Amino acid sequence: MSDVQRNEKEHVSRRQAAERLVDLAYALTTGGRLELTVEGERVTVPLADELRLERNLRSKADHVELRLELSWSPMDAAAPPALVAESESA
Repeated sequence: MSDVQRNEKEHVSRRQAAERLVDLAYALTTGGRLELTVEGERVTVPLADELRLERNLRSKADHVELRLELSWSPMDAAAPPALVAESESA
């Protein structure tokens, strides 16, 4: 798998955030591949059966931040280790 990094920040409603998490949960439950749209590109990443989950919560008087990080080796993924990215306009 080639080195790839995509970052995206957006302001969403609580419901929209939940919908994105449900999509992620569905992909993790069914296995195989995780499909995301980031920076206008559709990105498909193979999922492994075992993942590392890191949770970080920071709370201050005026700000709460929850970070979830999932990581795994592409060599442990069920599908061949290849990242597929295609433009949404295609």
